[in-house]
Amino acid sequence: MTAKRSRNETYTRIRDSSETLPRIEVSRVAEALGAEPSELMRDSTGGPLSLFQVKQELLRRLQSTGGRPSLSGASGRKKVPLSDSQWEQLEGIAADVASPGFLPSAGQIASVLLALSLRWLHRDKVAQQKGPDMASGELTSAGG
Repeated sequence: MTAKRSRNETYTRIRDSSETLPRIEVSRVAEALGAEPSELMRDSTGGPLSLFQVKQELLRRLQSTGGRPSLSGASGRKKVPLSDSQWEQLEGIAADVASPGFLPSAGQIASVLLALSLRWLHRDKVAQQKGPDMASGELTSAGG
């Protein structure tokens, strides 16, 4: 027979008491690794914009009104010039993030990508106004 553990049993909290190391400048790491700048968009944590992030934003914003779900916050439809290749990429992204019962359109993908891009650009602009340390992509706020 195995011993039963009490549900009320508490454990001593473990605290990290090690010394915090100083931050390393992004440029120093890039130089050491021979890296080159990338044009990838970054989310609020400084990582590349991912399909997961796009899907999460879609799930958050989609509202069903009886027909095709619409994106909350969208007040109308605007004409945005796109190449056939760009539209095909949007259709591919829509297919990549689709799942049973969740079939976003290429237009909905475009709307979310535009919203995330504008949010990122705004944060970058604010960071640049605050100082050079924040403008290097090291934003810590996760708010939107």
